Amino acid sequence: MTLKNKYLTAFCAFLTLLAIGVGCTNNSKSDEDVSEKSMSLSAADTTQVINMMNQYFDLLLKKDFDGALSMLSQLRDDSLVEMSPDLQNHYQIGMRVVSPIRYKIESMIFESDQDCLVKYSAVLFEKEDLSDTRPNKMFYAIKPVRINGVWHLTVADDDDLNTRDSNIQK
Repeated sequence: MTLKNKYLTAFCAFLTLLAIGVGCTNNSKSDEDVSEKSMSLSAADTTQVINMMNQYFDLLLKKDFDGALSMLSQLRDDSLVEMSPDLQNHYQIGMRVVSPIRYKIESMIFESDQDCLVKYSAVLFEKEDLSDTRPNKMFYAIKPVRINGVWHLTVADDDDLNTRDSNIQK
């Protein structure tokens, strides 16, 4: 497969995921709607994950895609590893194609140190008219993991082994 075909395949896969991920809702949630379930957490754990997510969002809004990608890794056999070049390329294409105006944490679920999920939204444009039915949000997920007491952000792809054994209901 040529490099051009690989990029085309990755782009088509991204567009498919984009079409699946686009939501039609314009509902706003307050900070109280961010939930923590199941795992015993300290306020410092929650704050650390929220701060990491906000730093990630800031990098994306500044279009510092390399910086944002550097915050993400994969979890393999209880160890963090760098994302594969194909997965890095997939994420970088998605970051460059979609250009949201803001991000927001929608929910946080903590089952165990290595089974957590942060769901977040990306607003693509403001709706000026309440009757506007065009979708303006996309939804994503990141899996924070705590290794040796330190939180890290990992990818939450369906193809990622990190997601396969999760007890979190999608």
